[in-house]
Amino acid sequence: LLGRVRKIIDEVRQGGDAVLKRYTRDFDGADLEQLAVSPAEFAAAEKRLSAEQRVALDRAISNVSRFHEAQVTQPLVVETSPGVVCERHTRPIDAVGLYVPGGTAPLPSAAIMLAIPARIAGCPVRVMCTPPQRDGFADPAVLTVARQCGVEQVFKVGGAQAIAAMAYGTESIPKV
Repeated sequence: LLGRVRKIIDEVRQGGDAVLKRYTRDFDGADLEQLAVSPAEFAAAEKRLSAEQRVALDRAISNVSRFHEAQVTQPLVVETSPGVVCERHTRPIDAVGLYVPGGTAPLPSAAIMLAIPARIAGCPVRVMCTPPQRDGFADPAVLTVARQCGVEQVFKVGGAQAIAAMAYGTESIPKV
């Protein structure tokens, strides 16, 4: 298994988007022209959800936000000895990659649990990858969560190849 993953990583580093599209076709059964989720796909996603689904997602986002907001710390400054000052400051990571599995069932809960802390921490660049469905579209609940949590860069790529793409960057997917 490790050898297979190394091969995928090496191929993504060398071949970029072309390799990602090939793996997406082979593993997910979707033949994509573009890896990025388009503004039209984001707009259509929420319309594909029922009112009950949207309410459930809103509630989950609110609950997870409240939990993570309670963990935000203020800077700490302590003079441990005369003239010796120790400080603790929290700073966000500049860019983060958020991977939301799809597999046999989409996981909007994973999108919530990744995107909320990144937003609250103030990470300026938040990139999400999630595998497409066979129809070539990302799961509408995952896209709705991404948009509600302020993640604008979502790519339809799954598996080890998505992690490699975010780690090393490709023509479409930024390095994070």
